[in-house]
Amino acid sequence: MKDWYRRKTWTKTDEEEYFAKLGRARKDGRAQYLKVQAFELVETKDKKLLSVAETLLNKILTDFPDNRIEKSETYNLLGEIYNLREDYETAIEYFQKALDFEKVFPNVISKAYLNFSETVVRAGKTELYDQVENLLTEKINEYTLKFPVQNYIMFSVLSVIAEYKNEFDVAKKYAELAESLTTNKTLMIL
Repeated sequence: MKDWYRRKTWTKTDEEEYFAKLGRARKDGRAQYLKVQAFELVETKDKKLLSVAETLLNKILTDFPDNRIEKSETYNLLGEIYNLREDYETAIEYFQKALDFEKVFPNVISKAYLNFSETVVRAGKTELYDQVENLLTEKINEYTLKFPVQNYIMFSVLSVIAEYKNEFDVAKKYAELAESLTTNKTLMIL
């Protein structure tokens, strides 16, 4: 049997069992259990389950407002939900909240920088391109472990932005860097 907080379904029985076990969990771990369960439901991409996931994530923000460990990922997941609903404006707002929180509390970093960047380009929010370019340039220059897929996304987005700005040589450079990562055997698919 899977962990009680990793359900891919949400029947009335699932909900009752989940909240019964959540009520018995240590108080300082409940926000994490809510986040993990929400993540599992978001992964299904089922519209009904996205609503359940959104409710669970909002519960973290209301019931555990001082929990700094889960906050940026909670905002990021809310952004992912709205991204799946193709409500890019709201998705961008949540990704921005995650990024803003990560500036204040940099010990926990989410994928919000990638999600924000991709969503800005997908939505054609050209007024945010400079912000995305600065954000990604900063991330590229950080000395942190990055998976090839992260670099692929960053270089791809930067290529699109450079092309938009008519910086065709720069766009080509970024596109080549992104392409070089597609042959890497360690490239992971999101």
